[in-house]
Amino acid sequence: MRRSGALLAVAIALCTVARAETTVPWDEAEKHVGEEVTVEGRVLGVHCSQLSCLLAFDPTFNRFTVVIQAASFDTFPPAELDHRFSGKLVRVHGKIQTRDGKPEIVVAKTDELALVSGKKRDDERVTRAQTEAIERLGEVLARVEELTERMVATQERVETLLAQLEQTQAALAAAQAEQAAPAVAPSNGAPPPRPAYERLRSVKRGMSRADVERLLGEPTYVDNGTGGWTTWYYGYGRSVSFDTRGRAQALIGFQ
Repeated sequence: MRRSGALLAVAIALCTVARAETTVPWDEAEKHVGEEVTVEGRVLGVHCSQLSCLLAFDPTFNRFTVVIQAASFDTFPPAELDHRFSGKLVRVHGKIQTRDGKPEIVVAKTDELALVSGKKRDDERVTRAQTEAIERLGEVLARVEELTERMVATQERVETLLAQLEQTQAALAAAQAEQAAPAVAPSNGAPPPRPAYERLRSVKRGMSRADVERLLGEPTYVDNGTGGWTTWYYGYGRSVSFDTRGRAQALIGFQ
């Protein structure tokens, strides 16, 4: 479970990095107003005046635009803009602002507005595919972790049922032994020895180890448990557990 949780954390971290490197589509620019981002889209119109040039990604010029002020005409000559960018896929980097209710980015340097090469597009598709694969992996790991937790809970319930079944079988064996015990005839007027099943019924909680051993003899197996507790096993599902004071507390198969 710890391993699957660590893998899930790594997958989420990688997914976050992949999203951070993804550019914003031009038609989602209005969602990022006030942010410095990279926007990608195809230029569908170029319009220039003496004050500025607009590169539109929508033919109506009513949505996201790139603005080149007159002060930057030396860097972006208006006469070349249509030939260089019209119909081309571009990326523009800068802070998205709004003017007349429309999002825009003002550019002044060549590295702020560039054509998108085929290699960049391929890298973008690869990154997007990797991101989707990582997200799917995260979902699978989450389901695996959930199934593991369910399996652990089921196993605990099965172990509890098995313990209850073992106690029931021990009690049944003790009852059958009691019913099958033969009667002992008296000899020379002396009191007959108590049958084995009577010795079993004589074991009580609070007895010392010595008392239990006098009644039942030495155990076939001793288990030194945690916290100073000790359990003596006598076969047929019978056992006596002693606390830290050496007093019998848990009896199985003797009642």
